[in-house]
Amino acid sequence: MTIYRYKAFDEAGIIHKGIIESSSLETLRDSLRAQNLSLVSHSRDFSFSFKGRPSPKVLMDICLHLEQFENARIPLIESLEELQKTQSSQKLKSILEEVKTNVKGGCLLSQAFSKYPQFFDAVFIGMIAAGEKTGNLTLSYHQLSQYLKWLDEIQAQTLKAFRYPLIIMAVFMIMLFILLVALLPEIAKFMEMSSTPLPWSIKTFLALSHFITNHGFLFSLLLLSLSFSLIGFLHIHPKGAYWKSHFLDHVPGLGHLRKTLDFTRFSHIFALTYSSGINILYALETTRNTIKPGRLHEAIKRLEADIREGLSLSMALQKTNLFPSFMIRMIQIGEKTSSLETSLLYIKDTFDTALKRRVDHFIGLIEPAMFVFVGLILAWTVSSIFLPLYETLSTLDY
Repeated sequence: MTIYRYKAFDEAGIIHKGIIESSSLETLRDSLRAQNLSLVSHSRDFSFSFKGRPSPKVLMDICLHLEQFENARIPLIESLEELQKTQSSQKLKSILEEVKTNVKGGCLLSQAFSKYPQFFDAVFIGMIAAGEKTGNLTLSYHQLSQYLKWLDEIQAQTLKAFRYPLIIMAVFMIMLFILLVALLPEIAKFMEMSSTPLPWSIKTFLALSHFITNHGFLFSLLLLSLSFSLIGFLHIHPKGAYWKSHFLDHVPGLGHLRKTLDFTRFSHIFALTYSSGINILYALETTRNTIKPGRLHEAIKRLEADIREGLSLSMALQKTNLFPSFMIRMIQIGEKTSSLETSLLYIKDTFDTALKRRVDHFIGLIEPAMFVFVGLILAWTVSSIFLPLYETLSTLDY
């Protein structure tokens, strides 16, 4: 996909500027034509600062600002002008200026935001579009703020789950590298000078040390090449994302955490979009656009197809053989009692609680596991290197 910066005019002759992601120039023209725009000029956007999606905190501040101005019945143009003044990022200021220009030209706010898919994701645009359809933008802004707050907490929890093990592993690998490259050759020289035969354990470590010293760069380069080749293959192959998702879901410990995170994200987005007053299919489409390609993404596609054919949501969920029975049961109750929105919000809260417990459980298991692993490696290192060295020093005393 390529990011294009374009200039186009509408039926009234008003010029619109924006940035859009498209696979080709022809696709770009089709996307603009769907918005009743005619392309005037275009260029590729090579701005690296644009490609980074803003943090949930930045988007949350935008939603809170728009919600407050909407409650005060202040015109949208004035609201966008004030929002632009409060931004410290020049890139965001320029985007909001173009959003304001497009709104002045007759675009809906959701349409203006949709011109920047790398900055505003499908949930952000979909929730605002739902508010425009139902005439209740204040509720959409509020729900979107709650979603972004949850997303910020989830990112913090994910970082919390993996930060400590990664730090421990990094420190351990650095210490092991120093031992093998710097200390072990000197220990081996000392033992050879004292006419002490090297034990098999030190010979093994010494061979590994020589390999790292002489071929470490080439080995690292080969490992990186294979890694990037595998990532590229999974990205290009039509079923690559599905295979990657299937593999990660079956990794011990990580798989359960990942599944819980995916179902929590799905329940959050689907519950909030549906409770905005839009139909199930639009809510599912919005949710699918925010889910990374994989098993869940494909399951949501099948859900949409089955619902179009007349199946109820609970029956379509059951047919996928992917969603937990608790979720299907609660949706069945919601459909029978005409309280589907309440059921979806309950499912969302339940998955939230389950995810927090799963993260705490994962951290509770990974910390002692890391200590045991590091302890075993250190014990083996001491018994294989330092005990033979101690025996050599003992013979020298006599």
